[in-house]
Amino acid sequence: MALAAQATEGELYRPVLEANPAHPNGWPMRVIVSSQTEARHNRAFWTPTHLISIRAPATRLLSMIELPPERHLELFFGDATDPDAPDAARPEAIDATLAFIDRLPADAHLLIHCLRGIGRSTALTLGILARYVAPEKAAAELHALRPEAKPNRHVVALCDAALSLKGKLAKQALRFPAKVWKA
Repeated sequence: MALAAQATEGELYRPVLEANPAHPNGWPMRVIVSSQTEARHNRAFWTPTHLISIRAPATRLLSMIELPPERHLELFFGDATDPDAPDAARPEAIDATLAFIDRLPADAHLLIHCLRGIGRSTALTLGILARYVAPEKAAAELHALRPEAKPNRHVVALCDAALSLKGKLAKQALRFPAKVWKA
């Protein structure tokens, strides 16, 4: 089911935080996380101001949202969970993501999507959320944003390391997928 069918326009980019003094511009984490197919089908309705696209090398984005390059971060890694796989995510992708997030204005509406599933996009979203809230709350918020999330374990481990969370984020990722979130 497409996210657009589940929410009204005002609820689409529900801020995770009322205020976010930890972000350089106070961005309250307004985000949608999806697959490329959902993003492509809902692009006119969702109208993000900023976009993170995750895709494997040698794949291409199909008729995506047109945004200037400074508002669109393209990451190239596959859905591999083996860190030694040739197309596995690397720490540089997480660093680039965090730098991109730091530049978001307070009124940004961020769409994070990946090609072929939602494992990488939900993992990256979990890492972004955990930068500003405790891992437990980040996981609960991800579940609220995307109940059927199954974050890519390797990408979560990279986020965990980048944020110096010492396995706390990886532990939360093990709780997915969950039909009902229990705090």
